[in-house]
Amino acid sequence: LHFRPGQRRQWMRLLEPDDVADVIQHVPEKDRPTLLALLDAPTRKEVTALMAYAEDEAGGLMSTRYARLRPQMTAGEAISYLQRQARDKIETIYYAYVLDPEQRLLGVVSFRDLFSADPKKVVAALMEIDVIRVTDEMDQETVSRIFAEHDLTVVPVVDKDGKMKGIVTVDDIVDVVQEEATEDAQ
Repeated sequence: LHFRPGQRRQWMRLLEPDDVADVIQHVPEKDRPTLLALLDAPTRKEVTALMAYAEDEAGGLMSTRYARLRPQMTAGEAISYLQRQARDKIETIYYAYVLDPEQRLLGVVSFRDLFSADPKKVVAALMEIDVIRVTDEMDQETVSRIFAEHDLTVVPVVDKDGKMKGIVTVDDIVDVVQEEATEDAQ
């Protein structure tokens, strides 16, 4: 809040929604509406949804901007669809998550596998169905442990019904581990 209004808007719009939610959660309650008003409507909706989670839950760490595919798409269709999604700012482009019409997580496919596949092969035949996942209410220590145990760079976040809510990237979890180590040391 120490910036001029124009600068404030610029800085807020440069951040990913999960980072905006963190910033807003660190300002006094009375200043939050002013910061939320600086965002465009879709981003404001995303940030408000993220703020509903406790800061130390997977839902509070996640990004809602991830690559999504349908299982019946061909590899060729998936690649051109992902190119369009990439222009709309997705958090990471190493993996795409395969969802059913109800947004339940069915599997994951790496971009490498998509690019090296026969363009006519369907995504369902390429995807990995045994996906390590976390739930949106899981605490950050557990999420951190899952990252370490499985040597992950990104993990999908689902709700209790298996519906995809977002992703947590390793850089988000590293920040959490460092913060907790600092708190423990103090």
